[in-house]
Amino acid sequence: MELRHLRYFLAVAETLHFSRAAARLHITQPALSRQIRDLENELGLALLRRHGTETKLTAAGARFLVRTREILEQTERAVQEVRNASRVIRLGHYGTLWVEYYAPALRAFAKRFPHVSLQAVEQTPVELIAGLRRGEIDLALLGPTEKTLGREFAVRRVGEVKALVAMNAAHTLAKRRSLSMLDLRLGAWVVWDERSFPGREAPLRKASAAAGFEPVIAGCADSVASLFVRLATDSTALGYVLPMSKKLPHSGIVFCALKPPGIVFTMDAAWDRRADAHGQLSALAELLATVPPPR
Repeated sequence: MELRHLRYFLAVAETLHFSRAAARLHITQPALSRQIRDLENELGLALLRRHGTETKLTAAGARFLVRTREILEQTERAVQEVRNASRVIRLGHYGTLWVEYYAPALRAFAKRFPHVSLQAVEQTPVELIAGLRRGEIDLALLGPTEKTLGREFAVRRVGEVKALVAMNAAHTLAKRRSLSMLDLRLGAWVVWDERSFPGREAPLRKASAAAGFEPVIAGCADSVASLFVRLATDSTALGYVLPMSKKLPHSGIVFCALKPPGIVFTMDAAWDRRADAHGQLSALAELLATVPPPR
């Protein structure tokens, strides 16, 4: 018997509904049903009775539920005690440029909590959310998040950064010092891959709509490097990047500022409220939010 069996049983016992329990656990209903059957086979007892769409606890299931809650609560306390003793916060991010950008906040946090160490973990935003759910990451910098994420985690907006337009040095607009979105209405845009960076296309569409046009999408990129390669080989394409991206190698690529309101990148931090018994994660998010936008 594994802890996951107990967590699966608890979800079904609390919802008395396999579909809702599966949604809470982020697994499929057939997979959940198999796990419950495995648990019942191991115990040699029926814990649940299903009558059509209705699910009820058996007498044995009701008794087992009491012990299950006790075991999981004790396990969670043990995990938190170990984490607090080790004093390591795993900070998830999706690029070292962001770590550098937030360096003042990280230094302030280290000064306030000298016995806590920060361990950086670099993944895509999609992977970071999965890591939060598995308890492998304590606080993640995610970019823009959907409102539904706030049902699972504490979420705070910790930054808004105005994007630059990136283009080939041979682009017809490359010599302009600043541009308006209307100047770019005929441009062919390379957007960020939504499979790894959900929500990154929305700022472009919002800015374009405000200027009265719909952007033409020419492709997508899954990293700054792949975007730069695309722009370096296509003198007609446009990209939108963080100002910090200028620090990366970008031979043949030029950057141009956008007149307000332009395209705005947002950064949200998310963390598990249950893992924040000492308020260190919320304190870190508070410090991250104090970092001024880059000029």
